[in-house]
Amino acid sequence: MLRLLARFVQLGNPAGKAPTLLREPLDIKKIDVASQVSDNISVWQLYNTLCSGLYGGAVITAQNQVMSRFLIYPWGKELHPSLSFPYLGRKRANIDKAVFLITVATKGNYYHWVADLLPRLLLVQKCSFTDFHQRNIILHSPAKGYERETLRLLGIADEKVIRLQAFETIAIQDVLVADYLHSRDGRIFPEWKKELLDEFKQKILGSVQVKPQRRVYLLRGRQRTRKLLGEDRLVPILREQGFEILDPQHLTLVEQMKTLSEAAVVVALHGAALANIIFCQEGTQIVELRSSHKPPEYYSEIAKTYKLQFETLSLEPERLLDPRHLANEQNLILSEKAINDLLFKLQQTVAA
Repeated sequence: MLRLLARFVQLGNPAGKAPTLLREPLDIKKIDVASQVSDNISVWQLYNTLCSGLYGGAVITAQNQVMSRFLIYPWGKELHPSLSFPYLGRKRANIDKAVFLITVATKGNYYHWVADLLPRLLLVQKCSFTDFHQRNIILHSPAKGYERETLRLLGIADEKVIRLQAFETIAIQDVLVADYLHSRDGRIFPEWKKELLDEFKQKILGSVQVKPQRRVYLLRGRQRTRKLLGEDRLVPILREQGFEILDPQHLTLVEQMKTLSEAAVVVALHGAALANIIFCQEGTQIVELRSSHKPPEYYSEIAKTYKLQFETLSLEPERLLDPRHLANEQNLILSEKAINDLLFKLQQTVAA
């Protein structure tokens, strides 16, 4: 009913009704980035648009159109809130130039910040617009410390960042938008992301000359979900094996980049901290502790692209509450057998 109503009445939209959905922009400037990255990813320059913060954001053209290549929605792009809600939001501001980079699930999630949003921001920056640093950067709200640090490393001033709430819009005369493509040809983490993130890493750390030797265990930290039950038994054992026990939440982004770039072995529970394996050198051994029930393949896909030695150790969940979200929400049990299996994997690495 909401969707039907929005087709005729949408408050906050100058057109008065929900936008129509197109596959890609028509008669809109497409920036040639073929020479910038190896994959077919695009940056677009749009004029006189209205940008919405609803579910990852939407760019609405002056013709009241939304492009599917800028959207993702779990129940179908045609159901994105910008197309199906009768209320679009209140107008926050009118600005001249911006880069619109709100990304699904990035809010408060380090993995999606590093794997989804940062590569797209780097792509826009790499296009060498002479006015890039004069443009506002439109992001989700609230801000995280690692986000602020990343932007500072990119030379983006704090005052240039606008944080958009869900039910808010901003009218922009000239906006740059990078494609939002979660996967390409079945690859969750395509090569173009690696190319851009490698350049970012080299810019911050320089050419890494150190041979990877560090053995690192990444703590899950103070999280409400997906805790490792039995971690208190594992940590002292790993210390005896020469592992550094690190909590990424207590490290700056640069410290995390440096640590992982020098790591020969990384062990961690499934979680956002494992996104840091993008900073590892080729051949680093990664052991992901994860649920035995339908675990996501985010980090195995990164490992494929980066040519890392990726292994998993499946752990039983504490209890079954909701099978659809079990892998991401449930605490996992680290049994004595699982500890022994992990140590065996690590001993094989030493022997090799």
